[in-house]
Amino acid sequence: KMFQINLLYKERFFDLVNGLPDEDRPVIAQLCGSHIPHVIQTAKSIQQHVDAIDLNCGCPQSIARKGKYGAFLLEDEENLPQVVKALV
Repeated sequence: KMFQINLLYKERFFDLVNGLPDEDRPVIAQLCGSHIPHVIQTAKSIQQHVDAIDLNCGCPQSIARKGKYGAFLLEDEENLPQVVKALV
């Protein structure tokens, strides 16, 4: 969500115009989220600039619990498969 709504965040951490230098490859983007539209929109906006996209299912921090992502996405047996299918 942060990548989509905060232009300064996006510009600071990702250059969609120039991409990344070859010496920084492979580049794997790790996304965290459970809201399918946000996850898909972010994945589509970066897919041509990265070598792989990883869905974070391991973050145990309390902020992840609030957002239902990271390790807490594993507890959502209905949504997790839908997020993964949407990314594929």
